[in-house]
Amino acid sequence: MTQPFGDRLAQAVSDKKSVAVIGIDPRLESLPPELAELPAQEALTIFGCGIIDAVCDLVPAVKPNIAFFEAYGLPGLEAYNSICAHAKREKLLVIGDVKRGDIGSTAAAYAEGLLSPGGIGPHDCLTLNPYLGSDSLNPFLETGLPQGQGFFILVKTSNPSSAELQNLELKTGGTLAEAAARLVESLGKNNIGQSGLSSLGAVVGATHREELARYRELMPHAPFLIPGYGAQGGTAADVCDAFRADGSGALVNASRSVIFAWKKNPGDWQEAARNETLRMNADLLSALRAAGKWKSPVSS
Repeated sequence: MTQPFGDRLAQAVSDKKSVAVIGIDPRLESLPPELAELPAQEALTIFGCGIIDAVCDLVPAVKPNIAFFEAYGLPGLEAYNSICAHAKREKLLVIGDVKRGDIGSTAAAYAEGLLSPGGIGPHDCLTLNPYLGSDSLNPFLETGLPQGQGFFILVKTSNPSSAELQNLELKTGGTLAEAAARLVESLGKNNIGQSGLSSLGAVVGATHREELARYRELMPHAPFLIPGYGAQGGTAADVCDAFRADGSGALVNASRSVIFAWKKNPGDWQEAARNETLRMNADLLSALRAAGKWKSPVSS
């Protein structure tokens, strides 16, 4: 029987003793000078795989954002596939940051292309946009859940204008984001593993510290993917309420602050990324320990 994503995530966090996930969002103009003159596919592949080599023993997962590869056309997508495959070889969970959301046959086609063997990836998990409702999510769930894949569904994003829609009050009570949270918990209730985590999770930004406890209350079984740490201003102390009492149930993402760390510390770009990941791990675990949330089943 295929192990569900929630359990695989819990095990990976426990094995690595880390709640960090590194986003791989490359831009050719921001790559180290020695890669600048290479063809796009080669430069992106060397950089993405190099970041993985630098951090693979330190974190449970990486999160390549497909937009930064699609920007370079087919060579970019070839690089994306190579990076995902390399991450899998290094025993990392691969979260495909694709934010897809559509209905009917379109959603089914997206799901087939992103989740089926031989498609784009490979992926352990995808990010999805729930704005079109549950029938925009079901084709992904029907394809991925039997294969042990998981999903992080956008609930409360880290960007400043998220409040324009996500904070709208509903006639039935609560906000639109809270309605999305209830949908995530409801859709995931039949996919809860032995870890107590569902294979359906939520994206909730670190920049909304005052709301994280509320979203954890609404989604007790959902793993959280937390963007906004680091370059967007979120801190380790900001994210503690997103974790369950035992220290499980959340991953904290950093992208630019890690993969472009060499810009602040010129020299070996892989060493700079590794050192920033070590710093991030220490920062997050310190905050979780201070909050009394770093203990079994995720133990140090």
